[in-house]
Amino acid sequence: MLHAIVFVCALLLIGVWLRQQVAWFRLGLIPASLIAGFLGLAFVQWFRWNERETLEPIVAALGPWPSILIAVVFAAMLLGKSDQDPSSSNRHLVRDVMQQGLMVWIIVLGQTVVGLWVTWLWVGPQFDLPSSAGMLIETGFAGGHGTAAAMGDVFKHASIGWDEGLDLGVMMATGGLVYGLVSGIVWIQLAVRLGWIQVESSTEDSNADTPRIENESNEPRAETQSEPASIGRARIDGSVIDPLLLQIIWLALAMGIGVAMQSGVGWVAEAIGADASVASAEVDAAETSEVADAGESQLRSRLTLASIVGSFPLFIYTLFGGAIVRMALRAIGQVRLIDETTIHRISGASMDLLVVAAVATLNLAAVASLWVPLAILFVAGSIWSTFCLLFLSRKILPADKWFPLGLINFGMSTGTTATGFVLLRVVDPELKTGAAEDYALAAPLSAPFVGGGMITVAMPLVVLSRISIAWPALLLATLLVVLIVLGIRSRRSI
Repeated sequence: MLHAIVFVCALLLIGVWLRQQVAWFRLGLIPASLIAGFLGLAFVQWFRWNERETLEPIVAALGPWPSILIAVVFAAMLLGKSDQDPSSSNRHLVRDVMQQGLMVWIIVLGQTVVGLWVTWLWVGPQFDLPSSAGMLIETGFAGGHGTAAAMGDVFKHASIGWDEGLDLGVMMATGGLVYGLVSGIVWIQLAVRLGWIQVESSTEDSNADTPRIENESNEPRAETQSEPASIGRARIDGSVIDPLLLQIIWLALAMGIGVAMQSGVGWVAEAIGADASVASAEVDAAETSEVADAGESQLRSRLTLASIVGSFPLFIYTLFGGAIVRMALRAIGQVRLIDETTIHRISGASMDLLVVAAVATLNLAAVASLWVPLAILFVAGSIWSTFCLLFLSRKILPADKWFPLGLINFGMSTGTTATGFVLLRVVDPELKTGAAEDYALAAPLSAPFVGGGMITVAMPLVVLSRISIAWPALLLATLLVVLIVLGIRSRRSI
């Protein structure tokens, strides 16, 4: 872990230097953390190419960082949220969350529809692939590497018999991660030029640009702007405890509450599902004496209450953990001990570390197999995800934050949630738009079902292996059109 910290810090220092020295990085608004992440990825791949395992322990240590750091970021959201004018910030929260939940369903369902149609009309007959190949886009893009591994067992099921599905799913997930990061930066530049967003400049950049004219006529301001900003305000006497450490303690409490909530909910779900699993085991024993098929076990595991609850990521719980800490301090009259500015600074630092770890640990080592149909499906999935970001998000998501929220969805739908936050870091470094909060609150509406949930696993086993691919392709396409129309109309009715 110490080596991993030193490695990340060294990458960030190089990234900061390159950000200041290379004009293209400044003009492109590329954050130093993203530069550092790609440098780390290049280092890791170079060592792997030369068959050296020097950096493998560091990569292994960095692996869990993105999921943990995302939880820290969400713990800080409601913990560091000012109590001033709460009605204005929460007035449309339910509506925004519902629109976001609908958008995720449209994105992921659309990936399935595109995959099924391309497989039905082209790659299936041309390359003699099973109907389940139509699930590769959702498996790799919205699902990611974990879903690709689980779906490998599904594809190997006797009713499908497609051993190559695992390798193709992993390749699709890897390609989606790279495409999501690279193209996401391009779409951000496009959004800036079209006036969809206004990216906030850093203190250094803003001092060098916009305030310059004012300084010519007002000399005293030049001195104040050259002074570095404080991290926050001390809310306790430094002789008692360091004020920065106190804010870290509040965040740690929020994290601890979130972890406890996740464990408690999971324990209750397992206890409730225990009786059902006993009954299911008796039925299975009566039907067969052989070991349960891996593919069917994947489906059954997705249908349990414990699996549904377990699909909720930790950051959902830490979001509420931060709210609980703040409410508890308010109840005892000590909410003043929370310094919102410092909490936001810690959250920003976590975002930078998240970006470096998520990019540097991308797994690009996948063996190519059936690359032509894979490339066709990859291009089709990429076009759909981009269409959702640049067009549908504008029509369905809340008007004041459609692009930041669309970026998180774009990252999620081409790789992982961490990818989405890498892109969000560029346009909303302070998380002021509320997009991250909407994303977290809407996650339970889709996480247990699509993008690696029960519907994803059930489609090949229950539907595609039993009926012609034409029927689910037509029915799901109809459902997709209905959801898009509902989303657009709901936005227009506001």
